[in-house]
Parts: sequence; C-alpha cells; structure tokens
Amino acid sequence: MGRVAWEVAQLRNAWCSAGLQAEMPQQNLHGSTRNEILNMKKTPVIGFISAPAWFDPAPSEFPEVILEDVQTQQAPLMLPEFDYQLKSIASVQKELNLCARSLNAMGCDIAAQVGSPFAWACATSEIEARSRNRSMAQAADIPCLMTGLAIVDGLRALGANKVAANCTYYEKNWRDGFSVFLNLCGFDVKHASTLSDQGLTDSSAKMEDYGWSMTSELTRESILSVAKSSPDAEAIVVTGAGTRTLEVLCELEAYIKRPIITADTILYWAIANRLGLTLKPTMGSLSKLRT
Repeated sequence: MGRVAWEVAQLRNAWCSAGLQAEMPQQNLHGSTRNEILNMKKTPVIGFISAPAWFDPAPSEFPEVILEDVQTQQAPLMLPEFDYQLKSIASVQKELNLCARSLNAMGCDIAAQVGSPFAWACATSEIEARSRNRSMAQAADIPCLMTGLAIVDGLRALGANKVAANCTYYEKNWRDGFSVFLNLCGFDVKHASTLSDQGLTDSSAKMEDYGWSMTSELTRESILSVAKSSPDAEAIVVTGAGTRTLEVLCELEAYIKRPIITADTILYWAIANRLGLTLKPTMGSLSKLRT
C-alpha cells in the first residue's frame, strides 16, 4: 500500500467510525483530492530505522517526550548476524535506503535513523556523511535524519565549538573514529573517553558487555566524570544509543551547568524540529533549542 493510499484508508476508517461514510470522497490519488487528503491528515507518523538485532526503545519513547499526538513505525536493518565493525556499518547504504523506502510505504512523514556510527563510520568528511543521509532521502522520497548528523546540527544550534565526547561503552577505535568525525565537522574536541578510560569498567571490557545494558547510575557517573575532566568544554556529547539518558538528563545539565547532547535525545530533537513538534521539559536544554 502506497503512502497516499494508506492515508486514504486511515481517513476512511476515522470517517466511518464517526458516521460520515457517505461523505468520504472516492479514492483518487491525483489532483485536488490528493492534496485535500494530505492537508486533512492530522497526526504525524515518524518512522525509525533501528540498528540490527537490537531492541530499540525509540519508537515507544518518542511519543512520551512531545506534547502533540504522533504515531510511530519501525524498520530495523534486517541483518541478524551483523558484526558491528566500522567497515560493516559503512557498507549498509543499500539496506538503509530500503528501510527508508519501506517507511514511506507505511505512510511515514519522515525516517529517523537510530545510532550515530551509521553516519560517520569510515567517512572522510562531513560531506560524505551527509551524502549517506541524502541517499536515503532520495531513495524514499521523504525527509530523512541520521543520529550522527543530528549531533552535529545540535551542537551548531547551541553555538558550541569546544566539546567533550563521552563515548560510554565504545571501544577505542569507535572512540577515535567519532572524535575524528567531530574534528572533520569543525569542532574542537577537548576530551574523549570511554567507560574504561574513565575507570568505570575493566580495561578489557567489550562493547557488547555494556552496549545493551547501560544503567542510569553508570550513565550518571560517566557523564559526571567527563564533565569534571573537561571544564572548558562548552557542551558534553554522549554517544551510544544504548545509553538512555532521559531519566538523568535534566538533573545532570542543572548540576554541570552545561548542555548535554546525547545520541538518544538529539534524534528526538531533530525530528521535532523538522516537523514543528513541541518537546517536553524532560528533554532538558533541547526543549528550548531552535535552529
């Protein structure tokens, strides 16, 4: 079912439930009727492209951080044995495009890709990273967002240049790759560290040991460690979509008196900014940030 056909079906169901079936126009996907249908659609539909073999909280969490009613859809990358090497992440453009196309076919207004490395892994410039996003948008014919690029856009909207990168459960090559990417985008990275660099986990810890099981307490300790180590950073960046920050974000921003850009919440900000939605105060400084 195409996007407009899906919208027609949704409206038909709503009209029938209200006793207005006789007034529903015949399905016509061209001309003025199509425009009327698009204009009458009231509830935005956000599609999330989720990382492979991961239970993604974003589709259920996003409706809780905005004031307006929305619907969400999900299209995970269908790669069940994915090895999560940076070269592998950089090679999934075809799959990303297919997910974005699928979300358009489900009736989504926008496709939001979860997980920052899919934008920056092995990229040699910001232009290359943005070309990945552009490829998805062109394939799907709907706006697309990527977490890694949302981080860059959020920092620029803040006017922050000096940043500290809290790479949480990343391994060293991911930490270094993300730091290099921020440098390529023009930011002055004053500090970059992982959980093991911060002394919060064993030096031999692997990403899979913590990537899917970060606790609020470990997240809090990690952010405070980075803030203490980088007093001249204008903003703290927290990578790793598995690091869920909503429970601690406002508390920590108030404590360190600096904005915190996190991989989970910055994507919500980018979606809300693109669709003109209103973020709740639980989103911290992002709730007031505009581009």
